[in-house]
Amino acid sequence: MDVLHSWCENKLQKNYLSLLVGAILAGAYIGFASQLFTLVTTAELANGVKQLLGGIVFSIGLILVVLGRAELFTGHCLLSYSCFTFKNYVIQTLKIWGLVYLGNFVGSIFLASLYASTGLFNTGGGVIAQRAYQIALTKTQIPFTQAFARGILCNWLVCLAVLLCIYAENNLTRLLVIPGPIATFVALGYEHSVANMYFLSAGAFAQNYLHKSSVPVTLSGIAHNLVPVTLGNIVGGVVMVGLLYWLKERG
Repeated sequence: MDVLHSWCENKLQKNYLSLLVGAILAGAYIGFASQLFTLVTTAELANGVKQLLGGIVFSIGLILVVLGRAELFTGHCLLSYSCFTFKNYVIQTLKIWGLVYLGNFVGSIFLASLYASTGLFNTGGGVIAQRAYQIALTKTQIPFTQAFARGILCNWLVCLAVLLCIYAENNLTRLLVIPGPIATFVALGYEHSVANMYFLSAGAFAQNYLHKSSVPVTLSGIAHNLVPVTLGNIVGGVVMVGLLYWLKERG
């Protein structure tokens, strides 16, 4: 039994309460990284430099998830690896995806609402609120097919980072392999469903600090982003990493 299949087996055997709590924690951890990204990208820098810097700090989110043994939906797309061999794992995998996705959403919204209550959106004369709102508004305006494609590319890299962590022999190695793929997907502008759960929620809260004439971040706008991005993340994780590595191991 290879190490990736062993990882899948361990996840599939976890009880639902453990998965739900771990997923709530992961949603919050990715939210903390998203807060750092929001803060860093307020800097007056060239766009490429700003995005790369944002990507580097965002990688802290996956570090917290991996070392904190939390449950992240995008990483769980790798459970498909065992499904290609054992078809009876498919239903259990779908149940876990649904539970973890829900938990990630709860953790993200909770962190966004808690942050809104701190008054820190007013930092720098409201620059944080403006940046959070702009990130969310931009995401709600991405066309469906583009958001779907960005979701595929994102989770190709995220699942690669998770795979490298699974293959790593210790936590120090895991710390070293995570930033590369994560900083890459963020800097290039790809779309991550769990990060967007926070970004979109934070933008909805942040608009309360701005002029009433601002274009609102609505529930329909949030769904317009999360649906194609989530579908793209599934394809990226299942096909570009899960299936291809399954074929590679059996080649």
